[in-house]
Amino acid sequence: MMITPPAINPVVVDNMALPVEMVMPNGVPMYVLKGYNKGIVRLELLFKGGYAIQDKPLQATFTNRMLREGTAGLSSDEISRRLDYYGAWIECYSSQKCNHIVLYCLSKHFAPLLELLEAIVKEPQFPQANLDVVKRNGKAYYEVNSKKVDVVAQRYFENALWGDGHPLAHIVESADYDNITREDLLSYHKRVYNNRNLSLFLSGDVAADEFVAVENVFGNGEWGNNCEKDVVFVENPLSKTGRKSVSVAGTLQSAIKVGFMAMEVSNPDFHKFRFLTVLLGGYFGSRLMSNIREENGYTYHISAEVDAYGKRNAFMISSETANEYVELCIKEIYKELERLCNEPISESEVEHVRNYILGEMCRECEGLTAKSEVFVNAWLSGESFASVNDYLEVVKSVSASELNRIAKLYLKPSEMIEVVVGDI
Repeated sequence: MMITPPAINPVVVDNMALPVEMVMPNGVPMYVLKGYNKGIVRLELLFKGGYAIQDKPLQATFTNRMLREGTAGLSSDEISRRLDYYGAWIECYSSQKCNHIVLYCLSKHFAPLLELLEAIVKEPQFPQANLDVVKRNGKAYYEVNSKKVDVVAQRYFENALWGDGHPLAHIVESADYDNITREDLLSYHKRVYNNRNLSLFLSGDVAADEFVAVENVFGNGEWGNNCEKDVVFVENPLSKTGRKSVSVAGTLQSAIKVGFMAMEVSNPDFHKFRFLTVLLGGYFGSRLMSNIREENGYTYHISAEVDAYGKRNAFMISSETANEYVELCIKEIYKELERLCNEPISESEVEHVRNYILGEMCRECEGLTAKSEVFVNAWLSGESFASVNDYLEVVKSVSASELNRIAKLYLKPSEMIEVVVGDI
């Protein structure tokens, strides 16, 4: 039986100020979010592509990772020393839809670091010796992760989510690391890294000088090669519903993933579904935690979340449990899904979750870096920036009856994917 949560004073959250869009002379959009982090600047470059358009596995990841490994005029050691000298950091990673390059620095050092960033983006050399090291380290990291049941479960869940043949369904194998070549990186860089394929997010202590500097480097004239068109995802992914069991020998626990491909962000129920997901398993006192951890002791942690894959979203429940509790844990997951569909949700529980979400939004958006990431994620999902405040308004106003309607409409056991990974 659910314990009635104590009354909590309402959390008041005002709408967030939205980024301002500026279009530079060569058509590159720059989204600016000024903040109160005195003296700090964050610049994120997003090149459309990611691993949805790569010709072979790991091509996007290695291309973006290797940008820092040497330019026409600087070695990787010289790049690292220059970043250390200025107390700055450049982060390079790839996602399903984009390749991300993020610069964090002091505003007083922005100009010389922007020059360094330009060389990294426009003149990478992908030295073979460095690539060999990165491949070797990446492969070793992969082998370690392949013994972690939660990592393996995520791989197979995404495979089932998209279905065989989809570019996001490939399960990376050890041989994929061996197959990557310097020519693969040069080819991908030529396709993707150009001004017509770029969007910028600039935030922090920024003023006219920073705008001019960015425009001079990335916003004037054509640079790069042919433009990569927008990524086109399969409209109706061929999800493989039902159970997929994967054996990893010698593990004491099994990982469980239960979920399905949810609605697009344009669906008017999307934000309400996000709220419902938090109620189910998005915080420590959620229904899944109260039942499966607190009452039954089957797991230390269980969660429910909505993950964005372009404009589509995946609903996913995740946990790890002792091998002998796998079936009991899954049974209780479906029990909680059934309760959401068939039993009225109390207004007091909704109010409790409402205040939790509003409090988390205050915490997550307290710093400018976190706030920038909120808007970048909205952009990646195909949402307007205003959707961030739309979600806020839904959180403030959604009713228990609406959440019951959402649960009945979307939480269908017959459409669920189940992945179990362990010593089975």
